[in-house]
Amino acid sequence: MVDFDVIVVGAGRAGTAAAYKLAEHGIDVALVERAKEAGMKNVTGGVLYGDVLSELVPEFPDQAPLGRHVVEHNVRILNEGTSIGISYRDPAILDEPNYTIQVGRFDQWFVKKAEEKGAVFIPETTVRDVSQRGEEVLVETDRTGGDLTCKAVVGADGVNTTVGRVAGIRETVRNENVGQSVKHVIDLDKSTINERFNLEPGEGAAYAFEGFPEGVPGLGYFLYTFESSIAVGAVASMSSLEKYGKQGYSGRGTPLYDLLDRFKELKAVKPLVEGGSTTEYQGILVPKYKYSNLPQRYDDRISLVGDAAGLTLNKGFTFRGLDFGIKSGMCAAEAAIGSDQNQDWDSFGQRYDKLLNNSYVMTEMKQHRGIPSVVENEKFFDEYPAVAREVLEHTFSTSGDASGLTWRQALRSLRKRDIKLRGVLADGWKAVRSF
Repeated sequence: MVDFDVIVVGAGRAGTAAAYKLAEHGIDVALVERAKEAGMKNVTGGVLYGDVLSELVPEFPDQAPLGRHVVEHNVRILNEGTSIGISYRDPAILDEPNYTIQVGRFDQWFVKKAEEKGAVFIPETTVRDVSQRGEEVLVETDRTGGDLTCKAVVGADGVNTTVGRVAGIRETVRNENVGQSVKHVIDLDKSTINERFNLEPGEGAAYAFEGFPEGVPGLGYFLYTFESSIAVGAVASMSSLEKYGKQGYSGRGTPLYDLLDRFKELKAVKPLVEGGSTTEYQGILVPKYKYSNLPQRYDDRISLVGDAAGLTLNKGFTFRGLDFGIKSGMCAAEAAIGSDQNQDWDSFGQRYDKLLNNSYVMTEMKQHRGIPSVVENEKFFDEYPAVAREVLEHTFSTSGDASGLTWRQALRSLRKRDIKLRGVLADGWKAVRSF
């Protein structure tokens, strides 16, 4: 006799979504979390694209601790003090449930909702080993007498997943497949945020920045507005930090926190972040897999979801991960429900993988599989922005060189950098296909 039908390891969005759906369908489920309470070790924040959560918890916009309803997206390319940007507002998407969230507070609320459905929350418990033994799975923990048995395990324990590694599904994550993200939370009063970002009460904005320092791919910055604060942060691949740190951006490598401090002082950024007090300073590892090298994510009675399965997508102008995690957790729950109905738990992992492959998560990751080759192309972060800067200078400045048509000015700028038109067209085609 097992202790639970399913044990979910990790009380982030992915794990809690699985536990919620399982409990809602009468499956005996435990949600194991190493922290004292949910959300304590979840320091990320961002935009939750909430359509998928609406399927699971329709009432979440009225009950969850959300930030602001995102009504505007901004993308800005930086180059030698110049900011080139696109701002997007569209009445057609205003009804979509997309909100900024601080996931620590959100996770606490989400776990309580899962408990209301019948999930058993077990905090302050670290999983040390997971082993499949015939008709059951043994989950060994750091608690005295705290080992548990179940029919299946859902690993939702982050980018360097313990469940995946001890079960033999995953290897320790490599530098090229992981990134670092750091952020500052800056308190500002509501009226300042509304005025500074041209927002009505309750409205929010999301910003993505690229191009600082010039020529550094795999490095970007973000800014999100909350009710009475903003979050400004940076995210970079570990391989980029290692490579470009050797080029002298800092005497001790390129620590991301140092780059973030310098980013906040840029003329294009400082007016957006100044005047408040920094109340939080946080960092976390994030997965940065390509579609072509996504890790193994299941065994007979074990599935990996969310960050543990590498399910994030950096499009350059937006970052998808929160909703991918929730959807993958729901897929794991559906697989377990099917296994329970058929009394066939040995096919739980395969069933999960099939459901995930048929979901929008894998459809989007496959559709945008060419994005890494674009965001890793140095020309998109140095030469091309410089060309755009020079063309725009000629266009809008009366003191600039106004001779020749705009396209001729662009060609001169390209030739000056020894960039062939054929290469520009090839890079442009790759970018169009990727997005």
